[in-house]
Amino acid sequence: MMKEEKQKETNKVKDGLNTPGKVSKKLLFAWPTRDISYAVGSVMLGYITFFATDFLGISAATAGIVFMLSKIFDGFTDIVAGYIIDRTKTKIGKGRPYELALIGYWFCMVLMFSAPKMGLTPSIIYLFVMFSLINSVFLTLLTCAGPVYLANSMEHPDHSIPISAMTGFISMIFTMLAAMILPQMVASMGTTRVGWTWISLILAVPFTLLGLIRFAVIKERKDMTVSSENNITLKEMVSLLAKNKYILIFSVIILLSNIGSNLINSITTYYFVYIVGDIGLASIMSLSMLAIIFVVVLTPILSKKFGFIKVMRATTLIGMVGYLIRLIDVSNLYLLFLSNVLGMMGFYTMFSFAGKFIIDCMDYGEWKTGIRSEGTVASAQSVTSKIGAAFGVGAVGVLMGMSGYSGSVQVQSESANMMIIMLYSLIPAIFCLIQYMLLRIYDLDKLLPTIRKDLEEKRKGQSS
Repeated sequence: MMKEEKQKETNKVKDGLNTPGKVSKKLLFAWPTRDISYAVGSVMLGYITFFATDFLGISAATAGIVFMLSKIFDGFTDIVAGYIIDRTKTKIGKGRPYELALIGYWFCMVLMFSAPKMGLTPSIIYLFVMFSLINSVFLTLLTCAGPVYLANSMEHPDHSIPISAMTGFISMIFTMLAAMILPQMVASMGTTRVGWTWISLILAVPFTLLGLIRFAVIKERKDMTVSSENNITLKEMVSLLAKNKYILIFSVIILLSNIGSNLINSITTYYFVYIVGDIGLASIMSLSMLAIIFVVVLTPILSKKFGFIKVMRATTLIGMVGYLIRLIDVSNLYLLFLSNVLGMMGFYTMFSFAGKFIIDCMDYGEWKTGIRSEGTVASAQSVTSKIGAAFGVGAVGVLMGMSGYSGSVQVQSESANMMIIMLYSLIPAIFCLIQYMLLRIYDLDKLLPTIRKDLEEKRKGQSS
């Protein structure tokens, strides 16, 4: 019996981190809470262009420029956030303290949709400041610290797949519900400025409290910070990123996903108002997210059989086909529903498992350079994530303005309607295609067994 137990222990050491074990139930069910909060917030944020054009009196082109200029500042804050997180040493952890940024995120969301009546220039400045605080400060801290927090809370790196699946499953349900309910709220309450204030408050209070559950119950493991005690300088950050080709590839992928998804989110209201002719029908379209929920749940199973990256490539191609289907009949609700089922796989599956990509890139960076730069790796994709999100929102305003769209008329020009259709179909399909091409050269999954084994041996040596 003693020999058998010793042999099992020896095999476990040889396998390194190749024996995942069971995921903590507390981690599995508490982790999604903050993502639920952010998911609902992102649906709300999708209405900002509509709010700016139709309630603040800002032209679509000007609003688009405001959002894109905000991202110049955002790129800087992401670098700062990564730098700060890599130097963070607190009793409660390295990434966990920044979960409190969720409070500021929702507070500024309410302020943005409660903009007082001002002249055009003050309204533009107010929009820029609030949008920048939401995305460039509070969301930056959340997105940069989140993967660090998760990496330091799990017992095994492969646990990120079931945790991401559970997070994606639950957060998508809430995203779907929010996407169904918000159009109805906008139709009934969003006819006045006061109505928009109430809409934002009704969402902000409960989802701020819900989002903080993760912070309250999930603790970081102290042994995971052993390999990341050195303070990293800004020059070293650049060097470490340059040597981590996989986080660079993934950062571009997440840039494309965010541009595509935010184009869809921002143009949906316009599409159902001017092409379909009924904003209320957008709620029915939100039911298509049920299909994405099942895909997210099935991904861990499919990944074991076919490989994680192959599954991501397949969903990207399906998404491309889905968006192109919309061109067959631009106002057929049944066809639009089917296209939504397929199209959303292209971007939302990628978002659901972004944490898996980032944690793998953290391990690769440590293996490649000998330095575990968690904040640096997370900040790289955070920069492109939010640049993509803002570009997607901003591009809608700019392109709509160039096509002749005017929020003061009930019937749009033919060129404006054509732009709305292209932004809802062909353009996101192109982003899916480029995303697929990048996934073809992303082959980190082949190296991970060796990487994880080497890192486990290194950490055991450091702890001893």
